[in-house]
Amino acid sequence: MANILVAFDGSKQSLKALHIACDLAEKYKTTLNLVYVLKAELKNAPESIIKAANERAQNIIKSATSKVQHRSVKIEIMDLEFGAPHEGILNAAKLCGASTIVMGCRGLKDDDPDYFGAVSRAVFQNADCTCISVK
Repeated sequence: MANILVAFDGSKQSLKALHIACDLAEKYKTTLNLVYVLKAELKNAPESIIKAANERAQNIIKSATSKVQHRSVKIEIMDLEFGAPHEGILNAAKLCGASTIVMGCRGLKDDDPDYFGAVSRAVFQNADCTCISVK
């Protein structure tokens, strides 16, 4: 198994995904890559807004890595991605050579039992590798 990509946004689902990805990385002795995707609109925002968003993202990633630092897993933090979440995740997967993407699925339309989650669905439909969704 090559690298595992974890799309992390600070949600409880993404934290669950991180723990599952750690289990896989330990079992298969592979690297875990963490990525955080910022909205595309922020790329052209004033520098102060980009800086604040970047700091928030870095704090979220730092918090994530502190929760799994006791694990025997090599973790690499990828550069922030800008864009639609699914596009950023797919781009990060290509950049790190991921064989697996693990991500949380919030499925924000809980009133619809068939609703899977727009980001998860888009990643699954377009990824060239195994995808695991955690709710």
